[in-house]
Amino acid sequence: MAGFLKFLFIAIVVLWIVRLIASRLLPWLLRRFATKMQEQAYREFQAQSQRQARGPREHQRKAEGKINIEYIPPKPSNERGSKEAGEFVDFEEVK
Repeated sequence: MAGFLKFLFIAIVVLWIVRLIASRLLPWLLRRFATKMQEQAYREFQAQSQRQARGPREHQRKAEGKINIEYIPPKPSNERGSKEAGEFVDFEEVK
């Protein structure tokens, strides 16, 4: 019984200390994180503003109705597919 009370007392003290540290440390960490995110967003906004100030890009100024395909994936050859497919069996559905 004494061992359980000792464990319970130590656990309560440790949790109380963790709570005190977290209440001081967590708001500071969150403020720091928010500040860094704001600075990063501001830098990205500035970079985007500078890119737009240099002039419009050619592919941004397309005539209406024009389509520009920048990537066409290669077509796989189906010649090997029929040879490797195996044996086909016809079947009839029975009702």
